[in-house]
Amino acid sequence: MTRTILFTAALATAGGLFALGAQASDDDDRARLADVPPRAQWMSVATLAAQLEAQGYAIHEIDTERDAYEVDMTDANGMRVEAYLHPVTGAVLSRSEDD
Repeated sequence: MTRTILFTAALATAGGLFALGAQASDDDDRARLADVPPRAQWMSVATLAAQLEAQGYAIHEIDTERDAYEVDMTDANGMRVEAYLHPVTGAVLSRSEDD
């Protein structure tokens, strides 16, 4: 069973919190990604992974999709999570959890 958890979050580039809120719409995603700088200015995959791991996530895979990072991970409770994160700020664009 899959359930979608709605939220937005700010993940600071220097080790911020993975705060929960309401899921962004496609229009919001496009607006946030409209000013995405070149990949050379993106947060490194290693930095992103380190921040998520420090918050208790076990990272399975980090890919680039739709000008964002797509991260497959497991939270501290064993819940499988897929999230799309802004490539510069690390802000969560969308997230879903699988039971």
